[in-house]
Amino acid sequence: MYVSGSLGIWTSNKPNHADPSSNPRLSGRCLQRSTTRCRILEYLEDHRVVVVSAAPGSGKSSVLPRCLAESGYGPVLCAQPRHFAAFVAAAKVGEEWDSDIEFTTTRQLLDRFSSPAPVLARYGTVVIDEAKDRTLVTDVLLGMVKAALAMGTMGQCRVVVCTAGGPADGMLCAFFGGAPIVSGLRATHPVEVRYSRGPVIDMVAAVVDEVAAIHASQPPGDVLVFLPENIDVIDDLHARLEQLNLPELAARCIHDNLPAELIHIMLNAPVPDGCRRVVLATDVAETAVLVRGITYVVDTGLESEQPPVRISKETAAARAAIAGFSGPGRCRRLYQQDEYDGLDEHTVPHIRRDGGDVKFAFMVKRHAADSMPGFEVFDPALKPAVLKNVFVQLVVGGYLDKLGNLTDKGKREAYDED
Repeated sequence: MYVSGSLGIWTSNKPNHADPSSNPRLSGRCLQRSTTRCRILEYLEDHRVVVVSAAPGSGKSSVLPRCLAESGYGPVLCAQPRHFAAFVAAAKVGEEWDSDIEFTTTRQLLDRFSSPAPVLARYGTVVIDEAKDRTLVTDVLLGMVKAALAMGTMGQCRVVVCTAGGPADGMLCAFFGGAPIVSGLRATHPVEVRYSRGPVIDMVAAVVDEVAAIHASQPPGDVLVFLPENIDVIDDLHARLEQLNLPELAARCIHDNLPAELIHIMLNAPVPDGCRRVVLATDVAETAVLVRGITYVVDTGLESEQPPVRISKETAAARAAIAGFSGPGRCRRLYQQDEYDGLDEHTVPHIRRDGGDVKFAFMVKRHAADSMPGFEVFDPALKPAVLKNVFVQLVVGGYLDKLGNLTDKGKREAYDED
């Protein structure tokens, strides 16, 4: 079985006869640039919101912010759902281009929208990256963006929402009143995908065996292992690999709880000549800017271990494709073909998971989003009547007072994503 991508550039859903060079403001900027960049800039002339849909590795986290900044749409504020990705993207842009670009997390951006002062009006563009993840923070943030645009508190600031394709694209277009979508593919190489022949009883042992087998029999190339969000599992696996006593194997750990100084060490510590790097990571590594040089992917198929939560087919395909960024690659899925066949086609948004509506309501109240004129819930599955009923439950439970404000109990126990 092979997962392959098409060679191509981002294309636009705008008619081909629309020539950016005819626009005096754009013509000077578009010289020596790809048609895609010109299309994005052209759309920003007439639209406050533009959706950019492209696979990991296409430059959404690095090239796009630089393009916006140097084209007169700065300062640029870029938000990533994970602080690890924000740190890495900032370091990458800082190394390659000195610009007026600031990186933050979607959680921190939410706080800025919650501020009574119009702090976002000083930016030329706000980029919301990885919107496909559909975290609760992202869903609340999208509603607040729409409200802020309607109220005029963002000044002339534009908004670029980045996804990697899937159902969110059409939803975003409709939610922002027909926002244009610039979409396309990144050039990728064939990836051979193999499955386990039988059930995997001991995940850590299976990973160790697979990494050892790759190292013993396969040509040079780094290995990326996708693991559940469990630091103990990652540490255990790292120790087990060290016990193999293979000096040619250099293990690195990546997860979203690493402090900044360790992130720098993990990403920049040199690997001795002739050594194979093995990256033990959570789903944070799905951001392609983190995984240069990967040839082999080992996928456990898990997001979390307790309770076990399986990834979707969409995520499985994205993980496998990482092995093909630099050249032909291989992906070993530590689950059986029939287990893959039973996976959901797309990742279930957090708001649609068990208890997601209550957690979402807590976040809306904590950030006073419901008091913003024009605030709308992004996901149509959570209808206004359903959300109203959830608020009633929170009042009955003592988390909200009769005016709908968080009580002391609500402030102590209200859910919020970091």
